[in-house]
Amino acid sequence: MDYPDRIKTIIYEELLHFSHLQEQRMELELKEIQEMVQLHQLKGVPGNLSTIHVLDCIGQHEPINHSAIAEKLKMSKASITKISKKLLALDLIHRTQLNDNRKEVYFRLTPQGKKLFELHRALHEAEEQRFMRFLDDYSESELQTMLKFFQGMARYISER
Repeated sequence: MDYPDRIKTIIYEELLHFSHLQEQRMELELKEIQEMVQLHQLKGVPGNLSTIHVLDCIGQHEPINHSAIAEKLKMSKASITKISKKLLALDLIHRTQLNDNRKEVYFRLTPQGKKLFELHRALHEAEEQRFMRFLDDYSESELQTMLKFFQGMARYISER
């Protein structure tokens, strides 16, 4: 096997390893959120991160309709409809209509949803700061290469 093929093989093996680590990290993040919910005595916690990220999107952009949520999170409208029903049932969001448009439904956080949103934001801000410190070890050209790689990976995964 020549050198470029060997490097590609190593990259693929590292990608698989990264995928497994990322899955574990996502499970840990959900567990941390569930622990924080219990600590703060909040009732009802979404069972997966996609649901928490929809809640987060609503909190950042409220009032927001389900089409805009789907666009911002790059998820299907059907997924957003399903998730919003869960969030409504958990009393984390409520439906509202704007005065000038009675036809379209918008979502806002309930007080319970705002507490969960704030807890999730705090977790994400701490993680983002850790990640930025990690990236400080790389040059600008290395960061450009990483960006190109992750953009390509996103296209690759989306197309599959």
